[in-house]
Amino acid sequence: MKIDFYQKAREAEAEIKSYYIHLHRHPELSGQEYKTQEWILGQLKKWKVECRSCADTGVYAVIKSGKPGHTVALRADMDALPVNEQTGLAWQSENAGVMHACGHDVHMAVLLGCIRILQECRDCLHGNIVFLFQPSEEQQGGARRMIEEGAMGDPKPEFIAAFHVWPQRAGSITCMPGPVMAQPDAFGIEIKGKGGHGASPHLCKNPIPAMAALMNAIGNITADAISAQETAVVNICRIQCGEKYNVVAETGYLEGTIRTYDADVRKKIIHRLEKLTKSIAEAWEMEGTYHMSSGYPATVNDKTAAHWAARVLQEKLKGAEILTEGEPAMLGEDFSYFGAQCPSLFLRLGCWKKEETKQYNLHSSCFEIDESILAEGTAAFCVLASEFAEKGFETDEDH
Repeated sequence: MKIDFYQKAREAEAEIKSYYIHLHRHPELSGQEYKTQEWILGQLKKWKVECRSCADTGVYAVIKSGKPGHTVALRADMDALPVNEQTGLAWQSENAGVMHACGHDVHMAVLLGCIRILQECRDCLHGNIVFLFQPSEEQQGGARRMIEEGAMGDPKPEFIAAFHVWPQRAGSITCMPGPVMAQPDAFGIEIKGKGGHGASPHLCKNPIPAMAALMNAIGNITADAISAQETAVVNICRIQCGEKYNVVAETGYLEGTIRTYDADVRKKIIHRLEKLTKSIAEAWEMEGTYHMSSGYPATVNDKTAAHWAARVLQEKLKGAEILTEGEPAMLGEDFSYFGAQCPSLFLRLGCWKKEETKQYNLHSSCFEIDESILAEGTAAFCVLASEFAEKGFETDEDH
């Protein structure tokens, strides 16, 4: 592939930024991305790209070259957050209380830029390139619904990639193998005692001391039950018990989160939580009930894909900062559902502005990006898609 995608992305930079500005101005929450969907479909149809709606508010598109090759998929999430924007940008959100504070507007703009360029260059492409605009990443698991509706079917992707903007140097791209995002489970514990007057503790069974003992035990789970070589988080984030200073409540509640990368580690933690809940409640002559809500599976990058992508990007995007190591995050991502279908790669695209006073983390009401990353991300998407569609995972030996 002789096309200079970096040059093409730079030439289209103003147009790609216009996509970003439009999307940033009109954010929509999970499951409500109807106007976003309509606008994206309008762009794709204007460019004569094969496309359709998918998973209620999502979009499926594909470029079929008609030449032999491989099938690759690229994904961008669409939903915004219930955040009141405070950036002061000229293109600030026009939807009160809703903001693209997690960079999904960037992801969509980059994917649109990639589609526009690849469609213009389709005579030089091989294989098939699938594009997924996925709704409801923040809630509801839109990835799974897209899969159920055949988004990973015919043509079936052999590899899928996605970007997420990340608080690191603008334009830097991280292609790290192994765990990238954790499985975010939620748990709840109910301790049921016996209510009564605070002046008569001997006639009551106060849940609070039992809860305190349980909290202390839970705080030691990762040290006592999990190897130091493993990584996990067990964190109690909400406690509720009682309403008045002189009344012993009958029931107390604890809620928290479990974050893991490994299924066996997760299983050990859940078993320990269940056992501690029952045993400590019984020790205080109370009743303990444990329940949990499973989150998205952990997102784990395919090692072959990560090494291949790093090499290809370094070769094709001269001067780009390509990182091959990074610290896995304990955040959750439903991109993992796509990773269960074929080798996957979840890349990080550095987005921080040079001014330290404007370097805010994801989900902040002040979150901003350095707009130069729009062309960087677009070029990288074009390179990965075109190279894989033509050659697949060409190894170093083949190369």
